[in-house]
Amino acid sequence: MKTRKPGRLFCIFKMLECVFLSCLLMPQISGAETPLINVETVKVANADTVIAKNLSQIPITVTLTLTSANNIASSTSWPITRLIPAGETLELVKVSAADTQQVYSFYFKYEYLIGQPNAQAKTSAIYVLPFRSDRIFQVSQASDGPIFSHHDFASKYAIDILMPIGTTVVAARDGIVIENVNQFPDNGKAEPEYKDKANYIRILHDDGTWSLYLHLQRFSSQVAVGQKVTAGTAIASSGNSGFSTEPHLHFALQKNEDGSIVSFPIQFKNAKSNTITPTYHTWLSTGVNDANFVPSSKAKRSVKKCSQDGVIDDAALQCMKGC
Repeated sequence: MKTRKPGRLFCIFKMLECVFLSCLLMPQISGAETPLINVETVKVANADTVIAKNLSQIPITVTLTLTSANNIASSTSWPITRLIPAGETLELVKVSAADTQQVYSFYFKYEYLIGQPNAQAKTSAIYVLPFRSDRIFQVSQASDGPIFSHHDFASKYAIDILMPIGTTVVAARDGIVIENVNQFPDNGKAEPEYKDKANYIRILHDDGTWSLYLHLQRFSSQVAVGQKVTAGTAIASSGNSGFSTEPHLHFALQKNEDGSIVSFPIQFKNAKSNTITPTYHTWLSTGVNDANFVPSSKAKRSVKKCSQDGVIDDAALQCMKGC
């Protein structure tokens, strides 16, 4: 804090830790490879200008909230909310002394939200399963089953896929890596202090939505922020970092809707363009499986009887259940 004699202008400001509005399980920005946004105060003549720099490749909405102030005049009213395009810098507010014969001070905090507001997901977009085509994994949490941790809108339609630590995770759709957190150990626990300790990757798609890959293995990332990836590209390995009870991949499709991060329903396509809907306790497979593989205790028929090519898709699952 600066202190000067009365009659001389000075400004006091405090940059409080930013808060990223996201789902309950999401880490804070402190764990990111690079920050998404930088908010700073710059002295200009007898005033202070607060500017925000969007360091990412996705639009960001930033909100400044005044927490304490004395003798200030602002160029705009508080709180202040602005949408900052990817890679751009905006002036948010100018603050000066209301009474120029007296000192002034102000404290503020800021929070931000990623994404173009109300982005519309392409209905024609194709998502591949986020693992290698020769593997089969079970869904342990989905919107149609018992909910353990997916309680908010950001994770409502997310799925948890059980898989051993070290399983290759691939991009489900073409895009650009916008976040890459990689340093947390694979010692996950379902305890509050682990909620900000998960490794994850976000990939932005061309319609303004993004895919999230969470609980990744420590130091397994094969991508960097700003890198373009195509569907099926290996991006990391699955792990057990953060708020987790067992090794798995948390996968979600998300967008910014009316100022909140929300998830939306997932449908995958296999190599034959068959639809795969991930539901609770179903098995996911992209390739040709053992014809005698029975994917759940409820199955009444084998893949051999229900799928000509051995691929498990929605139709095959219904057949195996005897539906």
